[in-house]
Order: sequence, then C-alpha cells, then structure tokens
Amino acid sequence: MKAIKFFVAAMAMTFAMSANAQLFSDGHFTANVNLGSIAKSGGFGLGVGYQTEVFTNDWITLAWDVAHFEWDAPFDSPGDFDELSIKTGARAFSPSFCNEKLRAYTNFAMGYTCILAKGIDWDGPYEVLGYDAKMKARSAFGLTWGVGIQYNQKWSLGYTLQFESNGKSKNNFATIGYTF
Repeated sequence: MKAIKFFVAAMAMTFAMSANAQLFSDGHFTANVNLGSIAKSGGFGLGVGYQTEVFTNDWITLAWDVAHFEWDAPFDSPGDFDELSIKTGARAFSPSFCNEKLRAYTNFAMGYTCILAKGIDWDGPYEVLGYDAKMKARSAFGLTWGVGIQYNQKWSLGYTLQFESNGKSKNNFATIGYTF
C-alpha cells in the first residue's frame, strides 16, 4: 500500500513540476453533487475541483482533473461516517453531437481518501462500538471512475463508482455536475 501511495504522490509531483502557466490559464472550476449509496446505505456527496484541457482533435478531447476534493456521507449519519478525498486523474470527451450540444465523457482518478467514522473499531474486525465512541480517522487509497453526458460543455449527468482500499467500500452515485 505504501508503494501505491508513493507512486501516486510521485505522479502528482511530476505533473505539478511539468505544468506551466499556459496549462492553468485555460482551466475550469467544477462542482458536483452525488446521490446514491455509500457504506451500504443511501448517501450523498459534494465535490469541487479544477480541470484543464490538455489535448483536442476531431475525435477526442482529453482533460486533466488537476485536483478534485470530495466529501461523501450516508443520509442517516453525516458526521458519524464521512469520506473525504483528494484525487487527480484524466477525463476524455467524445466529439459533440445533437446540434453540438451534447458530448459523452469518461473519467478516471486516483488519490487519497480519509475515512472518518464514529463507533468503529478500526484495529479489530470492524465492529461497531457504539455512537458514544470517539471519531477515528483511517487513510486509504481511493479510485473514482465515471461515465456520462455533458450538455453545452457546462452541465453533466452521469454515473460514478468510488472505491477506497482500507474498508474496501464501493460507492455508487448518480452525479450532477457544473463546469464554471
């Protein structure tokens, strides 16, 4: 696991060192809302990020999600179980269609996830200790993969799958996003 974290950190530093002012001058801020399942119950998420286009031609546009911060929690216990993450990754867009208003996308990102949970014994068999216990944090490697449709290169609607390595949780979300 330390090797994966080291690899992700090294890749992020490589991208950061090779970036120039032009790369960041054409970027966009993004925001998204997730609705679906987290920790085997209904949940939601909020995210913000920065994205920049790195390559485009007639059949594909590639973008770099430079940094994306996200908070996810179950509906019934925000504050008792939270996932905070920061990730970086790639996003690919299809050519525009339907009168140049729609385009499909897929994204893949990886990075750090912090799981904050109240009443869980992280050192044992993940048993619930009771909600009077203290909030404990656990670090994890996180992956995000998504697909969807973007309207007017601003609004997007899609599906997102999140995975974190520590508790091996898989979160499934419908995602609504906006690019500024």
